[in-house]
Amino acid sequence: YAAMRRHDQLLTAAIEGNGGSVLKERGEGDSFFAVFLRATDAVVAALEAQRAVQSEPWPDGVQLRVRMAVLTGEADAADRDYRSPAVNRCAKLRRRAVGNQVLVSETTYSIVADILREDLRLVSVGRRRLEGHDRPEEIYVLQHAEVALEAGVEEDAVLA
Repeated sequence: YAAMRRHDQLLTAAIEGNGGSVLKERGEGDSFFAVFLRATDAVVAALEAQRAVQSEPWPDGVQLRVRMAVLTGEADAADRDYRSPAVNRCAKLRRRAVGNQVLVSETTYSIVADILREDLRLVSVGRRRLEGHDRPEEIYVLQHAEVALEAGVEEDAVLA
């Protein structure tokens, strides 16, 4: 329980420290749902959250492997919650990630590619179709030299 509480503190600090807001839990145990006004802030928050989780001295030498996704889209806000197809697509994108990985949608990439910090890279893993969606889209993996972010994606991990 203490590890889960610390996990929540680290992610909340990274999200709020980059201008995001944590919304209510999404029902998958340790999952988080956050919103940002700027896509670049969301990408940097994901990196900082990964860095914080990876550098934390977890009990018994255990290393948590967090998977994340960043997707930009429109949504309707109601009662500190957001509802839209974009929210569902982001959850499906996150489910395709592996531990220590941040997947980024094609839409987010198109917004941040030219303005992202120089130390961050978004590397394509190819066009993929997310579960329940007919239109494939380019999926990107966030990379940074100082943070152990998983780069490779198994075909089955991304394809629906």
